[in-house]
Amino acid sequence: MRRFIFPVLVLLLVAFAGVSLAFAQPPDREELLGVFPEAPDTNGPVTRGAFGAMLVKAAGLPAASAQVDLGTDVDPLSWFAPALATLKEKGIMAGYPDGTLRPGQPVSGAEAAVMVARALGLYGTAGQPEAGPLKSDHWGSSLYNWLVNQGLISARSNPEGTLTVGEAADFLARVFGSDPQAVDIVEKSGRAHADVKAMRVKAHIDMVMQPRAGMAGQVPALSAAGEMTTELLLPATVHQVTRWRFTAAGGPAAEGGRLPEMEVEQYLVNGKMYMKMANPATGGAEWVRLPENAAPDLETLMKERLEAIRSSGGRIPEELKPYFHYQLLGTAEKEGRKVFEVGYYGRIDDLAAFLKLAVPESLRGTLGGPQFERSLNEAGKLIRSISYWGRDYIKADDYLSCGSELRTVITFADRFQGEAMPYELIEMHMRMEDYAYGEQVKIELPPEAREAGEMPVLPGK
Repeated sequence: MRRFIFPVLVLLLVAFAGVSLAFAQPPDREELLGVFPEAPDTNGPVTRGAFGAMLVKAAGLPAASAQVDLGTDVDPLSWFAPALATLKEKGIMAGYPDGTLRPGQPVSGAEAAVMVARALGLYGTAGQPEAGPLKSDHWGSSLYNWLVNQGLISARSNPEGTLTVGEAADFLARVFGSDPQAVDIVEKSGRAHADVKAMRVKAHIDMVMQPRAGMAGQVPALSAAGEMTTELLLPATVHQVTRWRFTAAGGPAAEGGRLPEMEVEQYLVNGKMYMKMANPATGGAEWVRLPENAAPDLETLMKERLEAIRSSGGRIPEELKPYFHYQLLGTAEKEGRKVFEVGYYGRIDDLAAFLKLAVPESLRGTLGGPQFERSLNEAGKLIRSISYWGRDYIKADDYLSCGSELRTVITFADRFQGEAMPYELIEMHMRMEDYAYGEQVKIELPPEAREAGEMPVLPGK
């Protein structure tokens, strides 16, 4: 039953304790230059082999897990060979059609951008093509333009020009670090949100599940478009309405294309959860009350989490900083108010390890104790990586959010619980808008929900 509260918890963590509170410590330039066996000429061109070694260091990528064929032009005893093995295993450095990696060839701006974006988990799979200085017919346009739009590459840079060693070190330090001015803004925003008593936000969500290669015709590509409106009276009163429209393409389940729409409304009031959803027997929507203890103790969870934010001044433990990166993209005017535009991005390769760091020991009992720990471990086995990038719009006068955009790519393991995973990844695009705070937000449980019967508990296996 705890799964019903999951969308609410996710939104709470994003709004009050998620991406707006973490930042990455910039890699040290000298440390990146230290990967060379001898002090390099920082004004000389950086080769693909040297850039690969610097990229592995900057991104903190683990060594290749197996023997990797590096082709005929890479000396396996060269100082950069282990790094190239890591990059090739992860698909970050794919090489050329003739099977070579050309480690001695200088790196162009476009090549460097594409490898960096791939290291962050972006492979040009999601959403609309990125507009920018490179035209859409260029092989690296989507990823290069993404880095330009994130403020990490100047729009005036030459994508076909070669990088020097010094430029490569500066570029990598910038990408895998964070802008101090952006960090200051998001920390202030975190503190401001921790003092909010009530809020409302509307989210538009587009999602696609992409079948694994070789599964075409066996499972459909599933897409969904949804809207989610959430109202919160902190610490623990919630009203949420979610509407979804689903479409299937290809595969046996895709006949007819459009699938039934789904709408769910739910309340969490005084520790009790109420849901309005379709009754399969009658076809109509009915209110039910979830059994006691079906939802976690949200009040305790949020009180402890918000107090932790206040006591830390919006900062997060050092061990979480490498997962998030921030850049200040500039300022804008929204409804006559100055707004900071902050870009953020990051990647998680071990979800279970990340969640164990992100969720303090004191909160794990609130979320289910041993059952929650098992869920973390299972999630880590199912999900291979999560990449995310987006923008926050933060008001300059009170540092509260007034808009946000988030794109996420979740890739799955090849197998889970002994079965082959038919889907390779999920892409999601979320746009959050119509923020309201304070007295504008009121939540009242409808009488028909208050009088609803308790949902029966299905017997366990």
